[in-house]
Amino acid sequence: MIRLRSAKRKPRLANGASCSEMWCSLLGCTLFFFSASLTQGQSQNPVKLPAAKPSATGTSFKLQASGSTVSQSTDRQGVRADLSLPKINTKLPADLQIQAGAEKLAEALAHYSTALQLEKSGQMREALAHFLAVLQLDPANPELAAHTAELVYHYQGRKEAVALLNQAVTLRPDQPAPYLNLVRFLTTYTAEDAFEVDRAKQVLEDALKRFPTRSEVYAFASLSYLSRNMRADAVAVMDQALKQTVASAAFWMEVGRAAQQVWPLAQTENQAEHLRRVNVFFDKALALSPIGKKGESTRLEVAQYYLLSNQLDRARVLCEQLSTQTGNLQARKLLYRLYEAAEEKDKSLNVLEKIVAEVPSDVEQRRLLVNAYMLRETPAKAVPHLEAAIQLAGGEAGDYQELGDLLLKSQLYDKLIQLSERSVKLYPEVPIFHVQAALAHRALLHWEKAIQSFERAHVMVENSQSELVNHRFYFQYGLTLERAGRADDAGKMFEKAITLTPKEEIEDAANTMNYLGFMWLDQEKYLDKAGELIRKANELQPDNAAYIDSLGWWHFKKGDYPNALKELQRALGLIKELESEDAEIIEHIAQTYLKMNELEKARESFEKALALLPTEPKLLMRLKEGLRQTARP
Repeated sequence: MIRLRSAKRKPRLANGASCSEMWCSLLGCTLFFFSASLTQGQSQNPVKLPAAKPSATGTSFKLQASGSTVSQSTDRQGVRADLSLPKINTKLPADLQIQAGAEKLAEALAHYSTALQLEKSGQMREALAHFLAVLQLDPANPELAAHTAELVYHYQGRKEAVALLNQAVTLRPDQPAPYLNLVRFLTTYTAEDAFEVDRAKQVLEDALKRFPTRSEVYAFASLSYLSRNMRADAVAVMDQALKQTVASAAFWMEVGRAAQQVWPLAQTENQAEHLRRVNVFFDKALALSPIGKKGESTRLEVAQYYLLSNQLDRARVLCEQLSTQTGNLQARKLLYRLYEAAEEKDKSLNVLEKIVAEVPSDVEQRRLLVNAYMLRETPAKAVPHLEAAIQLAGGEAGDYQELGDLLLKSQLYDKLIQLSERSVKLYPEVPIFHVQAALAHRALLHWEKAIQSFERAHVMVENSQSELVNHRFYFQYGLTLERAGRADDAGKMFEKAITLTPKEEIEDAANTMNYLGFMWLDQEKYLDKAGELIRKANELQPDNAAYIDSLGWWHFKKGDYPNALKELQRALGLIKELESEDAEIIEHIAQTYLKMNELEKARESFEKALALLPTEPKLLMRLKEGLRQTARP
């Protein structure tokens, strides 16, 4: 039987192809055609080679038996020498004799190759003639008949195409493919004749009777009926399949896949009933699949069906069995998802870590593990896995940015600086890598390098529409300048951040206003503007202890100590559990008592602030100085 193949490239017959290439190609195709059963009964007589004829010359070349040397003799007497080769009387070995059947196969091969090339170049009518020539050699080939019938329909007519497919059914009545090809054609190229409409159903029913144990027939029949809005007939086909006693898991798996089309599980109003109908097929397949390696693929596919149909408990049991019995990797991957869905975080993480340890080259699982560690707020554990994923599969700019964020959260600042240097070289047009480098340098107190990195990013984004041009960028830039002692430049960045903050970003707006206002208070500059910003921050978030502390400190700077004490105590009252960072609010209260000449209360507040163990050097110095000033005589 000649198997129908698609042409992938034109043969190099006139483009300098070597003889050996052409011969190897022809030999391979000829062997392919020999798989057909068409040579049976062909003549086995070899084709005889003609004997060599003598010619008249003056020189004779004698070929020795070894074939390795040649002797030459010249007739010096004027006698005409015999230059002809000796007659070949030796019979060729059987494997070198050209068979008559092979000639026909070679001819068919030539037609088939030509047909493919013509079809590829769009010369369908010309290709048809060659396909028909091949079909004469192998008329029972269902694939070839189906393909040729389509061309016949377009260039000769429907009647001739149907006749071709009917012939294939007649020649191969023991195979389902010709029947299904005929039905496919009849339902695709419909006729107005009512008999022709019924003909497709008759052929399907005949195929179902002839091949009751062939799963592809049930699957094809049900989908064919569904495509023609004949759902009742499709259901009847599935019911007929269920009556069979086929002891093959593969049979029930294929019919089960078709059943999912007959009873769609996505229809929520009938989901319970549809699930009941479809489950029967997969349950049968599961019951027939042996435990262990032999039944592994079937049991895994059933588990996937349970998962996709939201039968999570059944999927989990099956995946756990597969994991225990065979260690199936795909089953364990499904098990990770099932544990995650059940919020059994420890189990899911354990499964995923083992998968990655066993298959370290699996990039998808590496990335899942990165996400798992991020959800558990352990970024340092995620770092090596994202690094490995990038090394294994390469990375885009977003991958390098994600890795940089992980390094920043993990406080691995030196590694982040190294990564940023590489990222800038790979993606010189992406400003975020300069920002990441700036944040790393700032964390290491490398103020000038941090400012330089921010400046590079600022130059890149200032006149662009980059998403990086936002209030958060300018706030971080300003914060870095302020820490480096460049307060005036920092103020400009904070003001720009306030301008760019969207109205809905209330928290960010209040934070920047409060920060800038407090910075000016600390420098005792622009007190009125500072007060406006601090009051606005309190309007946006009225119960924020830090902002109320700033408001009290503004009153302090203005010399209004009673109002200062009132606001500062209100701020302290909002804090339920004091931490070391709250020591500054208490220090502000102590300073206010000191200004009001209430030394004992001031000393108590200074001691209370020190008891919180603050670490900020300037704050510690002020607290010690306050204790000195309020020391008891």
